[in-house]
Amino acid sequence: MDAKTGHAAKTLIYALERPAATLVTVCQMLLGLGLAITLVLKIYMLVFTDQVCLADGATLGNIIRCTPTLSLLSNFLIMVAGFRFAAQMFTQAPHLLLEPLLLALTGVLLQYLVGANGAGATWYFCLVVLVLFGAMSAVFAALRYWSGPRSPI
Repeated sequence: MDAKTGHAAKTLIYALERPAATLVTVCQMLLGLGLAITLVLKIYMLVFTDQVCLADGATLGNIIRCTPTLSLLSNFLIMVAGFRFAAQMFTQAPHLLLEPLLLALTGVLLQYLVGANGAGATWYFCLVVLVLFGAMSAVFAALRYWSGPRSPI
């Protein structure tokens, strides 16, 4: 890549970086609002309804009522990670991809734990959880490494 093409690419990245960050912030706020409303509705249904899931019911109330809370949270975490990952494509710093990766790994771990039951825990379940924790630890360590030294407080 010659100098003129490199300069044009950096100019385009700098021009799109701020609008992409703004769009991601708005999307995250909307997702957070949706999660808050969903959790309030779930608590309302837990307190004031009979919590019966219909087998053929595909209504919003039935979906909120029958979906485990950790599953809702993991789906929202994965969606936020996807938005942040997409926004990082408009930056020059590849190490910033680690934060959305950590969010996505957390969401995947929660999703995996939702499907598990205590009686059916096998060696491969333990292995998958161990690998996910190892990957999360490695990403967290890399984030701490690139953030620089911290002052002791």
